[in-house]
Amino acid sequence: MKKEDIIEILHDIEENEDVEIIYACEYGSRVWGFENDESGHDVKFIYKKPCVNDYLSIRTFPDSIEYECDDLDIIGWDIKRALMMHYDDDPILRECLICNEVYINRGIKNIFSGLGGFDTDFLKNHYLETALNDWKRYCSLQFSKSKSKKYLYVTRSILCWRLLNRDIYPPANIDELLNHEYINLNGDITSAVYDLIDYHQDNGEITENIIFKLNNFILDSFSVMKKARCKSFKEFKEYDKRFRELLLVGK
Repeated sequence: MKKEDIIEILHDIEENEDVEIIYACEYGSRVWGFENDESGHDVKFIYKKPCVNDYLSIRTFPDSIEYECDDLDIIGWDIKRALMMHYDDDPILRECLICNEVYINRGIKNIFSGLGGFDTDFLKNHYLETALNDWKRYCSLQFSKSKSKKYLYVTRSILCWRLLNRDIYPPANIDELLNHEYINLNGDITSAVYDLIDYHQDNGEITENIIFKLNNFILDSFSVMKKARCKSFKEFKEYDKRFRELLLVGK
């Protein structure tokens, strides 16, 4: 699907849902660097309702918009939810904000103005839980072709965690992660990950030895990552203040 087609669909969503999309970008395997012929487009966006009164009702309204069409999967978050995701140091939001494939940008930096950066400890927790959940749900049993993407999900989360553990914000793309100067990966593991990417993209074969190496790497990584779990706390005050400012001044 062409970029202009996606933008047109986003404009249709604005009109049909009566919202203003502030930011929209590509997300998922196309950004992470291991899309294949079956990969569609995964688009995330942040939107704002047109009137302050929309946020002052005693009724509860949905804080997200979902749209699916052919090979296109779109999810949008209301600014209130987006601010909450920032408060939670959600890595999905962070990866959206650093994405190079942007469809709409009407001042996204202003939304999070004055809120500071993402907390590396919180991000580490998120990537750990994501990797553990994907591993338990999809990868812990016998390997198969259908699981190759999930293996890459788990591996990418682990690589992101490794950089965050050195207080370095990670890129989203797996090739950039593998070649980062501070990733400190064994050469055999790097080669195994590239072999898995090739296999997932139908450009190569995979052997039991490669899967054995990846399994050991993943399980050894989990042992280290679990010991480094941390707790932290953030104040809501600045987020409440920013939300009120957005309602009063637009952006």
